[in-house]
Amino acid sequence: MTSRCCVCSRPAADVCEPCVHQLQAWLAELPTHLPMLRSLLRPAAGPPRRGSTGRAHAPLPVDLRVLDLLGPGQPLPPDDPYGDQDGHVPAGALRYGWARYIASEFPAVRRDRYGTVHIERCEEPLVRGGATVAAWCAWLSAYAPYALTQPWGSELYRQLEDLLRRVRRMVGAVPQRTTKDAPCPSCAAFALVATDGEWWIRCEACGHEMAPEDYDEHRARVMPQLAAVAVHLLARASAAA
Repeated sequence: MTSRCCVCSRPAADVCEPCVHQLQAWLAELPTHLPMLRSLLRPAAGPPRRGSTGRAHAPLPVDLRVLDLLGPGQPLPPDDPYGDQDGHVPAGALRYGWARYIASEFPAVRRDRYGTVHIERCEEPLVRGGATVAAWCAWLSAYAPYALTQPWGSELYRQLEDLLRRVRRMVGAVPQRTTKDAPCPSCAAFALVATDGEWWIRCEACGHEMAPEDYDEHRARVMPQLAAVAVHLLARASAAA
């Protein structure tokens, strides 16, 4: 019986490659926004506008939105009895919380001095090169194929997607989109688009999705024919002129 991906529900014999690729792309992107986020810790300031009475109080010394994102916290949403929390987990707590959970779930194998094999649970995740944002993201990326085969993998995927959406909104980042030159095999529209970090190439006309290798095969098959037709039409137009 073929299992299904816990994220996209597509049939997956082992690991859902598109979802793993997407998760790893998000984890690779997150550290690149850190310099901009740190610069946003300084609140915008400027003189009062003409006709205004100015501020009623001194501005806060930091931008609270970014402080909520980069500051310390717990890996679970905080209790909010008064409704004054944004309901989000800080980025560092989210990364470390998931790394610790994955480490506790992932079976670690070791041999003692007598050669006996022991299968145990890890107590703490270990990262190389220091506990930096990039190091934690690389750690999570390495365990992404394992995580997305677990029942809780969809929650990891959803939380990291939400985190990256918040970060992009704060820094004004928009993923680069590239229009492909081959037509859609489903509707024949020239509307196939590849988006940075995403596995699927999607048709914006009909919604058809293609894996990169499928698009490459499709392009190699149809583009020579289209080029021949274009040359023929150009020759006829030149002759008619």
